[in-house]
Amino acid sequence: MGWIIAGSIFVFILLLTLGRVKIIFDYKEDLILKVKYMFFPLVTIPATKPKKEKPPKKDKKSKKKTDAETAEDKPEDEKPEEKKPKKKISLTDILEVAKLALDSLGKPLKRILKRTVFAHLALRISCGGEDAAKTAIKFGLVNLAVGNALGWLDTFFTLKTPDDINVTADFQSEETKIDCYCEISLVLAAALAFVFTFIGRAIKYYFTHNRTRAAIRNLV
Repeated sequence: MGWIIAGSIFVFILLLTLGRVKIIFDYKEDLILKVKYMFFPLVTIPATKPKKEKPPKKDKKSKKKTDAETAEDKPEDEKPEEKKPKKKISLTDILEVAKLALDSLGKPLKRILKRTVFAHLALRISCGGEDAAKTAIKFGLVNLAVGNALGWLDTFFTLKTPDDINVTADFQSEETKIDCYCEISLVLAAALAFVFTFIGRAIKYYFTHNRTRAAIRNLV
């Protein structure tokens, strides 16, 4: 019976780690961010703030301590605390810690970024300007920026085929309007693997580099 319970708990935890953490980005005049784990909502921005209850009014007749009374309350032998001299931080120590961070983050960061999925991307931009020439220039620059951004996302992340990418020029409007929607998701197991791999690589680097250990001791 105990093995069945233990096995059921293990399967349940395994299923939880296979669930996806999803961030929903929705921008249309106002920005809305929603964070979900599987089907459970976690965070919504902007969140609805509960109304704060007004604190009870203080009695105006309450007496305040006079300066003489507050002086009597202070102990006579009270001395200011002695400040310890601050350690000097050298550039060499900072560079050694930076090397530790870069070496520990390198491969794990690439993996977790590639496992981050951008899906249901919809982007609609209507370019406006003061005159036709400026509107045309803005339209060209926005097209170039959108193309570069999509290429960058596809290189470092996993970008699903966008639902809608539409950039237009509105010569009758002076304003540029942007509507954007996207769902960013990551399997929880991948996030946990990233954390443990990063910690393992950092510990290994720490114990195999004497200069890094000395730098961390100097900084701490």
